[in-house]
Amino acid sequence: MFDGEFQPNKVETSAAELVALICRGGWPEAIDMASSDALRIAQEYLYLVLEDSIAKHGKDPNIGRRTIMSLARNLGQATTYKTLKKDMFGSEDEPDQFITDKTLASYIDLFRSLYLIEEVRGWVPQTRSPKRFAIKPKRYFADPSLPIAMLHLNEASLLKDHQTLGLAFENLCVRDLSVYALALGADRMNPLRYYHDTAGLEVDIIIELADGRWAAIEVKLGEDRVPEAVASLKRLRGKVSENPLTRSTPPAFMAVLTGLGTYAHECEEGIYAIPIRCLKD
Repeated sequence: MFDGEFQPNKVETSAAELVALICRGGWPEAIDMASSDALRIAQEYLYLVLEDSIAKHGKDPNIGRRTIMSLARNLGQATTYKTLKKDMFGSEDEPDQFITDKTLASYIDLFRSLYLIEEVRGWVPQTRSPKRFAIKPKRYFADPSLPIAMLHLNEASLLKDHQTLGLAFENLCVRDLSVYALALGADRMNPLRYYHDTAGLEVDIIIELADGRWAAIEVKLGEDRVPEAVASLKRLRGKVSENPLTRSTPPAFMAVLTGLGTYAHECEEGIYAIPIRCLKD
């Protein structure tokens, strides 16, 4: 698609199938497992982190558990340390009495170094703009099965929790698109970014290649949200491409990645709707 090539396609995915893919995760040994069995791999991974790795790095397992649980509850959000601390300790007043920002940051850094979580940082068109560092990162898990296991959910309960399902699906998309972006030569430290501005416009994923080409992608669970996502993508394209002050080239393509969509098709010129299961090659 970065080379201007697109092929319409059709794929059938039920909500139950999508939930099974999320719960199974991307663990190599889980490929041929039932998702209910595969979810135990994520549970075991979390157990090892909580009971072994945290203590080995001189951290408190109790605070580590609270931090991971809060990150799972705030999946895919640009959550402040203050919000995380209130969530961790259930206190609206003086959360610093339990843990400081510096200490919390050290736990999050540890989980990044253990490849438990990944951060998606903010994107602005100008390569040298300091705003790239001013936008708070969003935090996802390395695999969508991990927050499901941490929240003690399974296929049946996730099917009933539409909000968490949407966030877990976004985590799945971030995982897959990170792999594709790295294969295309994106920045190894930040293969994906997201867009957010002071006017409230937000786009879930930006892929920017070393040669300056970029693409914008919105993630929506169902096809009914595609028109809303297309409108956001058009706003971003207008802000970036039609404003001479941004000094940015137009996007190579824009897309809405869906979980329960059926057809990969072009919605408008340069903007596509693509079911996640069409991303195979």
